[in-house]
Amino acid sequence: MTPEQQRRVRDLFEAAIDRDPSGLESWIAREAADDPVVRDEVLSLFDHHSRAGAFLSQPIVDAEPDLFLDEPLSADTTIGPYTIIRELGRGGMGRVYLARDERLGRTVALKALAPHLLRDASHRERLRREAQSAARLTHPGICTVYALEEIDGHLYIATEFVDGHTLRDEIASGRPTASEVARTAGELAAALASAHKSGVVHRDLKPENIMRANDGRLKILDFGLARFDRPATSLGAVETLHAVATQPGVMLGTPAYMAPEQINGSAVDARADVFALGVVVYEYACGVHPFEGSTPLAIVARVLDSDARPIANRCPDLSPGLADVIGRCLRKSPAERYATASELAAALDAVSAMSPPVSPHATWWAVHQVAVSFLYLAGAVLAWQIKEWNETPVTVSLFLALGAGCTVGCVLRGHLVFTERINRAHLAAERRRTRRATLMLDLLFASVLFVDAILVSHLKALPSVFAISLALGIALAAVLLEPATTMAAFGDDG
Repeated sequence: MTPEQQRRVRDLFEAAIDRDPSGLESWIAREAADDPVVRDEVLSLFDHHSRAGAFLSQPIVDAEPDLFLDEPLSADTTIGPYTIIRELGRGGMGRVYLARDERLGRTVALKALAPHLLRDASHRERLRREAQSAARLTHPGICTVYALEEIDGHLYIATEFVDGHTLRDEIASGRPTASEVARTAGELAAALASAHKSGVVHRDLKPENIMRANDGRLKILDFGLARFDRPATSLGAVETLHAVATQPGVMLGTPAYMAPEQINGSAVDARADVFALGVVVYEYACGVHPFEGSTPLAIVARVLDSDARPIANRCPDLSPGLADVIGRCLRKSPAERYATASELAAALDAVSAMSPPVSPHATWWAVHQVAVSFLYLAGAVLAWQIKEWNETPVTVSLFLALGAGCTVGCVLRGHLVFTERINRAHLAAERRRTRRATLMLDLLFASVLFVDAILVSHLKALPSVFAISLALGIALAAVLLEPATTMAAFGDDG
């Protein structure tokens, strides 16, 4: 198969996985009617992906009902020292309850592990060791694991209860600012870095496993079921991890947030968490998955075979440095990503150092730009009225000049306000580029309006005084006020 045929196969396959399955074969046959090799290859790829990925479109709860306890625990049920308050949710590893630890008088999240994890002693022992490893993680961004309890033949993990909302809720509620994206990425990277230094890889990082506590702090959940191994000095990363034993054909985790090597069933290390964090931050910033597809299978196919659309194209207000960091997290090859979250956190810190925080006075700077634009409009209207009162070749020429100046001035200032709101990373360059032109235009506009007012002063004294005041106001704003607001907002005078 030639490179051109391979490219065509890839393009047709990506288009096929987003289409309605009914009539798909005839669509592929029609699109590749001129090349039977391409047609047969696309049909073969789609057939294999459909069969191999069918489990992705069916919730694991439905596919494997025996992963869960037969009946949820009701309120006020006593499990050892814990009293159940209510069920919080469930997932592939079991049900989670809000409970009260009567020994210490504290509220905990109690996870009842699913029966399939408890079928033999070796599984129990491994879970116990891994929970003990996770319990050693002490970072404010990681949900604390309190205990692994074996009660009446069942295993329970007691963890800190985080009162707040998930990052998924934030994604659904609207887009964050660029500074919020940078802060969130930094907090998550710092938490993962702490875990990776201890040899713990999460392997299921996703918005549903990240909570925003009511005090604003982020907490990563479900480290109690991550895999633990000793750090590998030869790799500078974490030793290769193996999946928790499951039934054949059942994959624990969320494929849409898995790295390509994790989806393929290969051994994974800390770089899989880096990939997942890149997906999470991209989705948090843009509101869409970086490998967006119409079905779970389509998303997985794009994770494996396609590159993410650059985040800078969807979120132009992010700094170029932050966009580059997120892009590196999403590389297909693990070797091209950051080796651990510690490297990622250092890269984010470097980006933050190059991007000073936004001043609260930036809004006043934007208001100044809008206010001067209105002064321009008022000056152009006055020039038209002066021309009506005293229509001579001079007043007509001055009106035309002021009208043109008003248009150019409003466009320049509107451009700056738009850049400040939409593409702040380039604002400093745009201010420098337009500074001289804006200042000269302000002074020229004020001078022409002043002359125009003098020409009509013998006919209309009061409007003339108003026009002269407006001209002086525009000039003083350019020379005194604008440098002051720019200094307050950005720490320089433009």
